[in-house]
Amino acid sequence: MVLTWEPITDLPQDWSSLTDGELGPLLQFWNDQRADLEQSGALAEFNKRLGREWSIETGQIEGVYNLDRGITQTLIERGIDADLIGNHPGQKPPEIIAAIIQDHADVLEGLFQFVKGSRPLSKGYIHELHAALLRHQDTTAVRDQFGNLFEAKLLKGKYKERPNNPKKPDGSMHQYCPPEQVESEMERLLALHTEHAKKGVPVEIEAAWLHHRFTQIHPYQDGNGRVARALASLLFIKAGWFPVVVTRDDRGRYIDTLEVADEGDLQSLIFFFVHVQKNTLFKIMQTAADIDNPRTVEEAIASAKRVYVSLRKSDEPRIWLKAKETADGLMQLADERMAKVATTLESEIREYRPNFQIQRHLRSDFKVSDGLPYPPNTTDYEQVRDIFIFDVTGQKLYPKAGIGIHAHAIGSIFRGFIGIVTVFRDLKESIVNFASKEPFQINYAEPYESAERRFRPWLEESLVNALTLWRKSL
Repeated sequence: MVLTWEPITDLPQDWSSLTDGELGPLLQFWNDQRADLEQSGALAEFNKRLGREWSIETGQIEGVYNLDRGITQTLIERGIDADLIGNHPGQKPPEIIAAIIQDHADVLEGLFQFVKGSRPLSKGYIHELHAALLRHQDTTAVRDQFGNLFEAKLLKGKYKERPNNPKKPDGSMHQYCPPEQVESEMERLLALHTEHAKKGVPVEIEAAWLHHRFTQIHPYQDGNGRVARALASLLFIKAGWFPVVVTRDDRGRYIDTLEVADEGDLQSLIFFFVHVQKNTLFKIMQTAADIDNPRTVEEAIASAKRVYVSLRKSDEPRIWLKAKETADGLMQLADERMAKVATTLESEIREYRPNFQIQRHLRSDFKVSDGLPYPPNTTDYEQVRDIFIFDVTGQKLYPKAGIGIHAHAIGSIFRGFIGIVTVFRDLKESIVNFASKEPFQINYAEPYESAERRFRPWLEESLVNALTLWRKSL
């Protein structure tokens, strides 16, 4: 099978329907939090670590090097240092790996400077990105006309001169833009990007479109993925968000969304980028207080004072309460939906299994924590809706399974950020699975009507997944 190359296409006419608009109010929430985190120094430290993670993972997922998780975490925590990498068979020398990662870090810093300078995105700047990202890579693997691989000199900051159509593990081939068409396709890419900016296309849509269309063109012999992620990061940074950190754990979903986009559906990639931004926000809201790690009594007192100053700002507690009010309303909707599910299950199943019984609970001793992208804060906010499935034998109830919807605050210090997840529990095997693909987030800046509009399909999908997990456990 060959996926043949076609010229890039513009966004569809109804591009506004490609997003649910979640990032808009979430950005307002993030901007409200930013000042306190900057004042405490937490944001600067978090950004350092995030930058190192971006610099490491953007090469890791391309196979430029292969660092285990322990080394990766050490580099994120302590900085990019060849001595921390060590020599490993089949790997590049640690000095080269460190130099490549530092190249990536320099490019990320350059993206922030680019945004400050208000330069327009141009062919020349993209060439600069490519040359900087691949500064310490001199060759690349290419195929000759007979399909044989050989090492060729890498052109840095110059478009490809040979076709670069990779073979997939299943033997299929992906054809990218032929070298003679690259110049015109890149000009069209930049022209359309300029038009989108004038139309006010939301950042998550534009970043996904630019990233995907760039990879469709694949203008360079090597390094296209790294350049594409740098371009997407540039747009998010310009909009006030974070760099797009695609980790090795995200790689499978990332590739899948690009393949779906190849078939004409950009929405999966858009949602993936939203997921990445939300996940980063989850991390900073949780680690903000943890990063402030005092070493002396005086530092501990100053740290406590910053918390009290933050909490005593006149209008913030009232504003943050809006998140709890929204969560209360959504959990009431969840309760009503769970009641209908329980009633329908009992009426449908008991006809064939008389000992089948369902009970509903508004609270649960079970705590959700493992598998979340953040530790839940159940002290400041918690609501639970559970249904339990039993077999009745004589006077005894034997629990078989449970479906639960759990709402909790996010962040060790509550700042008006709440998450909701759906879980399925196989009580016979003591197995817990998340039925929601990712946590539903609530923040005080989003109107209730908007949150409800997003919540209803999320809830329905989560319950379908939970019931499917139950059926498979029978």
